[in-house]
Amino acid sequence: MRRMTESMLISGRSSLVRWLVTAGVAMLFGCSNGSGGLGGADAGDAGGLDGAGGNGGSGGNGAGGGPTVQRPPIPPASFESCSALAPSYAGNGCTSSCTSVRCSCDPFPTSYTACDPARGCLTAVDCSVACERDLGDVVSCLGNYEPCASDADCGTGRCLSSGPGSSGDCRPGVTGSACLDDGDCVDGSCVAVGLDGRRTCQSGIRGGYCNAAADCDTGLACILPASSFVGTCSDGTLGSACAAAADCTTQICIRDASSDSLGTCSDGAVGSRCQNNDGCTSGICGKSYAGASEGTCSDGSSGSTCSAPDQCSGGLSCAMGDSSGGRCTSGAVGDPCSNASHCSSGVCAKGSFDGYCTEGEIGQPCSDTTACNSGHCVRAYTSQGPGYTCSDGAVGTACDSGEDADCAEGRCAQDSAGAGWTCSAGGLGDRCSKPGHCTAGVCALSSATDTSGTCSDGADGAACGVNEHCQSLRCAIRNSYDSGACTTGGDGAYCVADGDCLSNRCAFSSGNGSGQCTTGLLESACVDASDCAEGNCAYSSGLGRGECTDGEVASWCVQPQDCGLGFCYTGGNSAGRCTTGAAAQPCYRSADCASTLCDGSQCQ
Repeated sequence: MRRMTESMLISGRSSLVRWLVTAGVAMLFGCSNGSGGLGGADAGDAGGLDGAGGNGGSGGNGAGGGPTVQRPPIPPASFESCSALAPSYAGNGCTSSCTSVRCSCDPFPTSYTACDPARGCLTAVDCSVACERDLGDVVSCLGNYEPCASDADCGTGRCLSSGPGSSGDCRPGVTGSACLDDGDCVDGSCVAVGLDGRRTCQSGIRGGYCNAAADCDTGLACILPASSFVGTCSDGTLGSACAAAADCTTQICIRDASSDSLGTCSDGAVGSRCQNNDGCTSGICGKSYAGASEGTCSDGSSGSTCSAPDQCSGGLSCAMGDSSGGRCTSGAVGDPCSNASHCSSGVCAKGSFDGYCTEGEIGQPCSDTTACNSGHCVRAYTSQGPGYTCSDGAVGTACDSGEDADCAEGRCAQDSAGAGWTCSAGGLGDRCSKPGHCTAGVCALSSATDTSGTCSDGADGAACGVNEHCQSLRCAIRNSYDSGACTTGGDGAYCVADGDCLSNRCAFSSGNGSGQCTTGLLESACVDASDCAEGNCAYSSGLGRGECTDGEVASWCVQPQDCGLGFCYTGGNSAGRCTTGAAAQPCYRSADCASTLCDGSQCQ
């Protein structure tokens, strides 16, 4: 192993140290120490713990005659100091690119390029220290170097140093921050968390790391694995860490007896994890197969997980599948099954993953059409229960995507929203997905791959996918849509583009997504000047429409410039009529009058 620098342990210096660090992390949740109580032995009590771990099962006492388990002693505190790298900086900020600093490390040379916002570009580093550390750790230090001599140099944080007189590193001192002792933490305790001597500040709250009860808040215990000095603060309530049943207020600790991990306190309610019947208030721990180490607390009702008859309530049996777990069943219609013998009807509609007893009636489970008396088996689209049920295939009932056989009349069409499929009657206005789905008219599909259509007779306003679907040979389709509506193209007819109109003028409103065909003559509808063959377009955003106008007196206007004389009387509305602005002419404001005098709604 390479030499250590600054009398501190350097994590990750060799495969052995890497293994120890990994082992330390892996053992954060180890076996029970078998103490049977919340106040188990502190981590400092290193040595063999006879019977540690026990069975740790729900409702058990966590003690037993297992082999002696060794808990390692807490190693001396250590940390990797950034100050040990002795970095030097140019001191001119990070205004330009920095030159790299090269170290002749063994076996490969390493270059470091860093810039500290307050100190500028890196100019030198202690290569004997840098070469011993992981590159990422070195770069992190060099780019965020905060040296200190005392806590006063660190604001609200703490100065972490290897000893008096040595330069240290500023650390925030909050939960998760590196520390050497409790004084390095703003609140809480300094807890050993690794075999390499690493320690971090911990707040002492439920779920936090601890080495002893003193590391936890009042009323909490430090639950320690049998083979690790890193424990977890626990109050024994639901979801808290535990090593034995006595660690939980409910006296139920769910823990894998085959591992060193801590367990979790449970209330034994239906749906909770369990290892045996003692861990469930119902007295039933349902397991999907006989050799399973864990199961789920169950009431043993129909559909509950099981691997043996005693995991089902009275009168029910356990229907075990070939490749999946068993489920409790009474054999009634709708109950689980894996073969016909499990069903009173003698018929088990068995799918790929589950099966249900059925008599083949409408609404009952099915796996294919042969299981239904009607001959129609459709997907149920439910998260629980049978995935398919028998259907009568009537118009309006659901059908599987494109499966005409699911419908009594042989027409399974996609809904207009495109999310589902429904049996269609095939009449005008009904949905269709194939040319043969319509009993009248044609199925208005935009292409050979389109499945979202409507039966259409091609009349004005009828659905269309192409021009040929319309009697007028004009199909107005909005941008980004596959289908549209037939239009005559005459004055005032529906349109979305100029080509939809006989006049080649469509007064299209982007706000409405459509428009109307216009002749462009005076008083014709318009949206902009291109819609008018005569005059200009006076468009009202408030009304959402406009008119072609020549600005003469009494013609449509929205603002004064729409009128030849410059006077547009609107009466406070979104549009109005052009006036002369002379005396006795109607007015709403002074600008409506040539005299600029408006009194009593009349120009003076």
